[in-house]
Amino acid sequence: MSAPRAAAAARRAAAGTVCLIVFASAGTGAALADDNGMADKSAQAVADASRKAMSEVTSMRMVAKVTEKAGTTGLDIRFDEAGNCVGTVTPPGGSGKADVIKRGTDVWMKLDDELLRAQVPGPAVEDAIALINGRYLHGTTDNVMLRDFAQFCDLDYFKREFSSKPANEQLQKGARTTVDGRPAITVTGKRGGDTGTYLVSTQDEPYLLRIQGAKASGERVEATFSAFDEPVRPQPPAPADSVDLSQLR
Repeated sequence: MSAPRAAAAARRAAAGTVCLIVFASAGTGAALADDNGMADKSAQAVADASRKAMSEVTSMRMVAKVTEKAGTTGLDIRFDEAGNCVGTVTPPGGSGKADVIKRGTDVWMKLDDELLRAQVPGPAVEDAIALINGRYLHGTTDNVMLRDFAQFCDLDYFKREFSSKPANEQLQKGARTTVDGRPAITVTGKRGGDTGTYLVSTQDEPYLLRIQGAKASGERVEATFSAFDEPVRPQPPAPADSVDLSQLR
């Protein structure tokens, strides 16, 4: 799988797994002083509250691993509803990584030498490495390669998936736990051969903090969410540190 396709697949897989099973509340327990009351609500009420909270976020960070037949794709990105994005993508096979900066429709992408060697065929790879010389590739989302690579920066896509309600959901409450020190409700669910575990915040807004899902096809996803509504300020590289894609044709 190419790096752009890997990024797109990771975006679809992570969001698709979220969409499989709706959130529910966990078992009751000693309420925290800052508890948002979710632990005492019905499964449907918590599900609705979680969907609403995630549909209204203006920005967030997602750290995810998506495993399929081609291997594991890793993502660590921060993105907002204005189309800004910063992060890294690690394609399947462990062949290097790509750093991505997106501001509006402008995209800067830097593939390390290892990833370039995995993506560029034959002897041309050394010429490509020498030409790029560690710089970012710059273009806009009008460019097919950059558009495909930047798809995982689409916060609106995730928000639509988070707020959708799957049919035939089977939900079960789990124990209360924490995610990076933040109290949460554990939720397990099943739909057909797909299963998922969800951790929903019981502090402040009922955001989704983590998912672990498996599809009947064998695809697996793990993702953690944080930095909700925090500003995303992409800093484009200096002109000397980037090369316009049109110059490489």
